[in-house]
Amino acid sequence: MSAIVIESQPLVRLGMLRMLEHLSGIGPVHGIDPEGIDALPASDDPVLVVYGMSAETTDNWSQLRRLYRRMPHARILLLCDNIWLRVPSALQGGGMVAHLPKSASIERMEAAIGHLLGDAAYLPPPASGSGAWQPHRHASALI
Repeated sequence: MSAIVIESQPLVRLGMLRMLEHLSGIGPVHGIDPEGIDALPASDDPVLVVYGMSAETTDNWSQLRRLYRRMPHARILLLCDNIWLRVPSALQGGGMVAHLPKSASIERMEAAIGHLLGDAAYLPPPASGSGAWQPHRHASALI
């Protein structure tokens, strides 16, 4: 499955691109600024989208609506540090599959992306005696 990282911060976008390029099951990976959504080709193919929410949430929702109209089969992972985030009812079912804070660990992001791809093996088991995440892969493999 191809992937698109939509993020306004270039360093965050580059980091997500590099992480996705190293995951199995991910085909070509592209990164764009949120303003580039209208330039994306319309497609009915499934695509993984990692969307970094900006501080201006009203703009995010209109951009996500435009993305959904262009790519109705996109599986979207929202990255947002707003723990009170509520997806508007008009967008529920519009591809929004998962939500993580931008500060989530690499392992947790890998697990969420694996879940979006339908691979239950990516969900790391809890560490013995605790509910902590265990790494799916050593972080140095992503460098």
